[in-house]
Amino acid sequence: MRDQFMRIAMARLRHLYPFKPQRQAVAAKMWVRYLDRMAMRQWFKEQQEIVRKEKWQRMEDEWNKRISIIAQNGNTGEHYE
Repeated sequence: MRDQFMRIAMARLRHLYPFKPQRQAVAAKMWVRYLDRMAMRQWFKEQQEIVRKEKWQRMEDEWNKRISIIAQNGNTGEHYE
């Protein structure tokens, strides 16, 4: 994937940086930034998944609490308080 990225970046940068070593350095920096963005996206997805799991756990705890009240007292409406 890196080779393809570098090939495309070198072609797109040719008119801005006619000196090849400079063009390679800029393309390499673009690759590093791309990897950083992908790592940040992955981290963000993992954080969202953690939040989703915590939210689900809280909701499940509330549901279990309501169900146990209903099971103990019958359906008298106390579980809505």
